[in-house]
Amino acid sequence: MTFDVVVLGATGFTGRLACEYLAQRAQKGDVKPVSWAMAGRDLQKLEGIKGELPEVAKEVPLLKVDVKKIEELKEIAKKAKVILNFAGSPYADKALPVVEACASNGCCYVDITGEAPFAKTSAELYDAKAKETKSLILHMCGFDSIPCDIAAFMVAKEMRKRYGMGCSGIHMLTTDQENAEAWKDPYGMDPPGGLRGPDRCDGGDTNLPRWDELNERWVMMSPLSNPSVRTVRRSNALMGYEYGQGLSYGEGMAVPGPVSGWLGTTAMGMVVLSLALFPTRWALQRWVLPAPGQGPSRKTLEEGYFTVRTVGRGEKEVDGKNPTVAAQVQSGSGGDPGYKCTALMAVESALCCALQRSACAEGGVHTPASGLGQTLVDRLNDAGMKLFVEP
Repeated sequence: MTFDVVVLGATGFTGRLACEYLAQRAQKGDVKPVSWAMAGRDLQKLEGIKGELPEVAKEVPLLKVDVKKIEELKEIAKKAKVILNFAGSPYADKALPVVEACASNGCCYVDITGEAPFAKTSAELYDAKAKETKSLILHMCGFDSIPCDIAAFMVAKEMRKRYGMGCSGIHMLTTDQENAEAWKDPYGMDPPGGLRGPDRCDGGDTNLPRWDELNERWVMMSPLSNPSVRTVRRSNALMGYEYGQGLSYGEGMAVPGPVSGWLGTTAMGMVVLSLALFPTRWALQRWVLPAPGQGPSRKTLEEGYFTVRTVGRGEKEVDGKNPTVAAQVQSGSGGDPGYKCTALMAVESALCCALQRSACAEGGVHTPASGLGQTLVDRLNDAGMKLFVEP
């Protein structure tokens, strides 16, 4: 039996939400049927999760697989068009065998990692093999990166359409391991031979609170900027610098004014310091941070929301000034960004590969924008999110 999608790590919190989304999707009469399965190392836990899903999921197969056993993973990859992998946290020490299994067998791969070093290592090890087998490997398919990556794609595409030029700048408002330098280098995820650009930090020109003239708002550093800015820059490089060769890209989070910006930046610095020191990190993990398999309440999942606004500046002047284009990505009915909407975005990314493979990149280790592009934009809009270019 073959499957469109195999959900690996289905017993984790976000994995369960992905299974719930697939089951609810199957209840709709106006969508294409999807054959899917749940996979993990504990069949009893998988059975328990399946029992909580809508009745339509009662026949969904359960697959026992250990992510540390490459032969088991390869057997799963031979049966699936896409493996949607939630078995991370972190992905760096668990997911490379899954990528290897997919790349070796022409199976597509999707995850929600925000780990830039892992994504860079994956590309170094398996990009060539994935191109050979036409396996599309997609990292960063959750809230960490899809909103910014797809919004930048929409802005650059519209800039070409309206003004026939790339962008000179795009700005978004809202450890010790292999390739660890990818955390520090703004172009740390670029492919070999990338042209780089003018950025020296994740905020574009600065990570300190400042007035952002493109969005006309005070902004502070975004807590999610590290993986997402590298994803956007890699997308630009993989698409032949379609956004612009000298592009500067930065992210920020809107704040009421400079005082709140500095207070927020100070608080963020204290959190980072607390996570860096063992005693405070242990205390946060023990009493504050959610344990694996835990997440927010159902009320928070349903009522959570986000809006990302991205503005690009043209690389040439028109009538004496550089034109601008703005795009928005909103959660719409998607719910909480870090969990419920992340599950939605990851599933729809996987369904791009499973149901619309010819509309996606041929193969290799890609970003959401370079691998899926407009296909993902359309699917997310159809799924209840709101993605649009401002007039």
